[in-house]
Amino acid sequence: MKRLFAICLAASALASAGETEVDAVVRFANEDRIEGTIESLTKDKLTLSSPILEKPAPFHLDKVLEVGLDAVYHDVDANHEAVVTLNLGDVIRGQLAEVTDEFVSLDTWYAGRLDIRRGMVASLEIEPKREDLYHGPESIDDWVRSGDENAWSYRRLALVARGKGGIALPDVLPDQCSVTFDAAWKSDALSLKVYLLTDEADSESPESGYEVSIQRQSVYLRNCSKQRYLGSASSSGDLRENTRARIELRASSKNGRVVMLVNGRVIETWTDPDVADGDFGGALHFVSPNPGAMRISNIRVSRWNGVVDETVPPRVPGQRFRIGGLPDDFSEAEDEPKDDKRMKLANSDSIDGEVKSISGGVITIETKLGEIKVPVSRFRTLALKPVEYDEAILRNGDVRAWFPDRTSMVFRLDSVDGGKLIGSSQNFGTAEFDIRAFSRIEFEIHNDEYDSLRGEEDW
Repeated sequence: MKRLFAICLAASALASAGETEVDAVVRFANEDRIEGTIESLTKDKLTLSSPILEKPAPFHLDKVLEVGLDAVYHDVDANHEAVVTLNLGDVIRGQLAEVTDEFVSLDTWYAGRLDIRRGMVASLEIEPKREDLYHGPESIDDWVRSGDENAWSYRRLALVARGKGGIALPDVLPDQCSVTFDAAWKSDALSLKVYLLTDEADSESPESGYEVSIQRQSVYLRNCSKQRYLGSASSSGDLRENTRARIELRASSKNGRVVMLVNGRVIETWTDPDVADGDFGGALHFVSPNPGAMRISNIRVSRWNGVVDETVPPRVPGQRFRIGGLPDDFSEAEDEPKDDKRMKLANSDSIDGEVKSISGGVITIETKLGEIKVPVSRFRTLALKPVEYDEAILRNGDVRAWFPDRTSMVFRLDSVDGGKLIGSSQNFGTAEFDIRAFSRIEFEIHNDEYDSLRGEEDW
C-alpha cells in the first residue's frame, strides 16, 4: 500500500531565493510516496528531510520517479501565446520574439529567452492571449460545494472529484465569457456537467444560466431557466479516445451564443433564441455526475467579445448528431490540397507568403503582392521555411519538466544554483529555469520499466 504523508515541503533552493515555501511530493520507483523538505538537489541525487525520517536522507535520482511541486505561475502582459511543438513531442509556450533560418525564439516567463533550433521544430501555432479574470485553482477556499460535500477536493493546483457532487465559483463570469480548463479522467470516458452564468452557486442543479453536459462522446446544451435543450453535438474522438483534454466554453447572455472547443478545435456553436428572457448570473459550476475520478486544472476565465471567428468543421457522413444546423443530406466536401505555405489568420482567412522578420509584436511577410505587416496576435499558424529535419538524442541525466501553462520539455539536469535550475538541450542550448515555475519534474525518463509507473498519476 502506498504511503501517504500530509507534510509541508519546502525546497532549500527556494529559501535562498527569498524564503519561499512550496508544497511538493516525491514519488519513488518502488511506489513509495513521501512529502517532506528537499534539503538539496544535484544532478545525481536529492536530500530529503521529513518527520518520518530520523535525519535528512540522500536518494539517488535513478530511484526517483518524479518530484511534484505547487508551481508559482507568472502571467505575462501580452496579446498572444506562441506554441512550438518539437519533432519529439515537446510543447514549448511563450511569446514569439523572432524567427530566423536557424532559430525560433520565444520569450518565456519560466526561463527567459529560448532560441529553439529550427530543425527541431515540427510546428508553430499562435493562440490569442486574453486578460485573465481568474486563473487557478490555488485553493478550494473560494469554491462552494453542493451535493456530496466530500465529492471534490483540492490537490496540487487542481480540483479532484471522486464522487457525485458539484463545486462552484460565484461572481467570476462576465456576461460574455470564455472558460478554459484541463480535464483528466480515469474512467473510460469523460462525464462532466459545466454550468455557466448561473446565479445559484450553492446548487448542483441551478435553474439559471446554461448547462453543458458532456457524456462520453456526446455534448448537450440546455437553457436552465427555460428548461430547454438547445442542441447536441459529437466530440468525435477527442473525448472518447483519450483520458485528458483542453476544453474551452464561451457563452454570452447578451446574444445567446455558446461555443465549445476541444483541444483548440470547434466542436459546435449554438444560439439561444430565448436569451432575452433567460435568468443569468456570474457563477461557474463543475458537477461530477458519477463516482469516477476526474481532475480539473488550469482554469482560466476571461472576457469574450461574443463573436465566433472559428469555423465549425463540416459533418462527416454517418455522423450521429447534426452540427451547425447543416441539412441531413449534407455530405462532406472533398479535402482541398494542403498548402503548407499558407498561414491561417484568426478570422479563418489565410496568407500565402514568407516570414521576413518579427519586431515589436509585428510580423513582416513577403507576399506575391508585396511586403505586408501583420500583428502576431492575428495569426493562428505560421509557415516556416523548410529546413533539414533534426531531433535531440537521448542522454543520461535527461528529465522531463512540466509547467502550469502546459509547457512540457526534455532537457539534461546539469545543476541547481540557488533558486535556479540549469539544464541543457540540443533543442535550445543551456537555460536557467526558475525552480518555482515547475509543476512536475520526471526522472529516469528513458527507463522503459518506469513507464507503467508513470502512467498512474498522483491524484
